[in-house]
Amino acid sequence: MKKKTLSPERLEECATLKSIFWEKRKDLGLTQEKAAEALGMNQGSFSHYLNGRNALNVEFAAKAARLLGVPVSSFSPRLAKAIDDMTISSGEIREVAEKIRRIYSSDADGLSNVMPTQQPWKPARSYPLISWIAAGDRAESPDSYRAGHADEYLDSTENAGDSGYWLDVRGPSMTSQTNPSFPEGTKILVKPEGFDLVSGKFYIARHRDGEKTFKQYLYDAGTGYLIPLNPAYKPVEIDGDWEIIGRVVDAKIPGL
Repeated sequence: MKKKTLSPERLEECATLKSIFWEKRKDLGLTQEKAAEALGMNQGSFSHYLNGRNALNVEFAAKAARLLGVPVSSFSPRLAKAIDDMTISSGEIREVAEKIRRIYSSDADGLSNVMPTQQPWKPARSYPLISWIAAGDRAESPDSYRAGHADEYLDSTENAGDSGYWLDVRGPSMTSQTNPSFPEGTKILVKPEGFDLVSGKFYIARHRDGEKTFKQYLYDAGTGYLIPLNPAYKPVEIDGDWEIIGRVVDAKIPGL
C-alpha cells in the first residue's frame, strides 16, 4: 500500500525543522548520523522526519528541540500546544503511576501484607549484551542472533528465555530520585518472547520508524502509556505506531 502523502501543514513542519537542523548543525557538530544516534533512532528514520515522509510526533519533536536548543514552537506550534496540554494530563498519569509503584513496592507505607521468604537457589545463565539496533532485529527473528557473536555475556538468575539479551540504558529518561531508578549505563535483561503485558512493569517498545525505548508500561482507563521515571520527560500514549518487543526482567546498576 502506498504511503499517504502528508498534509501541507505537516510537510511545512518537517521542512522548517530541516531548515533549523541545517542552520545549526555546524555549530553543534552534528551530522544526520550523529543526530539520529543522539535521538535513539537510525539515520533513515531521522531523514524521513526531515524530508516529510513521516509526520512529526510529540516525542520526536521534544527530543529534536532539546538536541538543537530551540523551542518546539519554532517549527511546530501544533505540537508545542499538544505538549503544553499534556502537562496537566501527565501529572494525572504520574499520580496513577505512583500508586502502582507503591502497590508493587514491598515496603511502601505498610501496604504490603506479606513477609519476605527465603528464595530457592537458581543457577545463573549467561545472556549476550547486544546493541539497541540488534535488539530490534532480534525481535523480528530471535534465531538471527547466533550464539558467540556478542562481545560480552552477563549472568542472571532470572529467566529471560532462550532468546534473552542484555541492553545498555541510554539517556536520563529512566533516572529517578527514588526507587526504582535506571541511570545511564544500567544493563537491563530483556525477555523478548513469552512475556505478559503487566501495568507497572518495565518493557522495551519499538516505534514503526525503528526507534526503540525503555519505559515503564502503565494501563489506565483503557489506554496504555510508556512512562519515563524522570519527571522532565513526558509520558507517551501507545497507539498503532508502537509495539512492545520485550519485558525487562533484571537490571545491573553501574557502580554497585
